[in-house]
Formats: sequence, C-alpha cells, structure tokens
Amino acid sequence: MIGNDIVDLKHSASNWKRQRFLDKVFTKKEQFLVLSSENQHQMLWLLWSMKEAAYKVYVQQFGKQFFNPKRLVCALISEAEGLVSINNVVYVTSSEITEDYVYTIANANCQKATNSLVIKTEIQLYHTQSSLLKQAFIQSVSEITNIEPNVLNIKKTKQGVPQLFINSEISALSFSLTHCGRFSGFVYC
Repeated sequence: MIGNDIVDLKHSASNWKRQRFLDKVFTKKEQFLVLSSENQHQMLWLLWSMKEAAYKVYVQQFGKQFFNPKRLVCALISEAEGLVSINNVVYVTSSEITEDYVYTIANANCQKATNSLVIKTEIQLYHTQSSLLKQAFIQSVSEITNIEPNVLNIKKTKQGVPQLFINSEISALSFSLTHCGRFSGFVYC
C-alpha cells in the first residue's frame, strides 16, 4: 500500500508559529526539529506531509480514520527519508523537497516499482485540480497497463479512500492522489 501528500510552500499558512497549533499537531521532538531547523517553514511542512502520506496508507490498511496528528510520530533518517509510526506500525517515507513544494510518499510493503508524478497547475480551483489529477493518473495507468482509459474509473470508499475500477471490477492497484495550491501528485504501485 502507498500514500502521498504534497504541500505548496507558497500556498501554505504562514501563521503556523502559534504554539497552540504546534502543540496540537506535533510531538515535542517534532517541534524541536521544526524550531531548530534553518528552514522552519519547510521542516514543518515536511513533517506534516510525512504524517499525511502515512495516514493515507494507515486508512487503506486498517479502514479506520482518526483525527489526532500527534498519534503519527515522525523520525528523520536523512533530509528526505523518514519513518512515521502509528500505533506500532511503521511506514517508510521518501520526500522531494523543492523551493516550491514538499512531496512525500509513504510506503507499506509495496513490492512493485512505484510510479509517481508531480503536476503544476495554474488553476487552483479544487474541483478543476482534482479532475485534472484524476485524468493524468488514469492516462498514466492506461499507458503502463495497455488498458483503455475509458474503462478506468475512480470511486471512493466510505472512508474516503480512492479505488480504481476496470469496468466494474475493482483493481488491486494501490495508489494515492494529492493536491495543494499549485501542485498535484499521484503515486501507484
């Protein structure tokens, strides 16, 4: 299973330095990582994207949603590699960090090659971005699998997890979609 998250660094809130926000979202160790970083804004959103990507995998894996960001505990292995633990389950993360965005992929035993793409869109309307992202994802899957795109369809579960259908049959493909501000991304394996 796989999850992803992207944060547009120019679009994300700049008033994150409120202690109440930090205390609600990050552990003391994570707050230390943010506050001791040379680029606090980037570090904050790196940790956030790690939590979000891992949360998506967790919900796919266990079918249980929750809202308690501090339950997701981040640890950095390197600048772009990390671990997120949720209830003794550990997810490996890999992040792409640019001046414009932070893009993180979380993995739980994805055995196949991973396909991932970040897309920049000037149109920031939620529904337009979502539609363009889904079209790009379906086109990519179509090209890799040689399945016509018109028979591919995305539907969400009750927990909000997107699933890919080929005609009316559910696919075993694990994937995740994300968008924020000017950027969108998909990953699948």
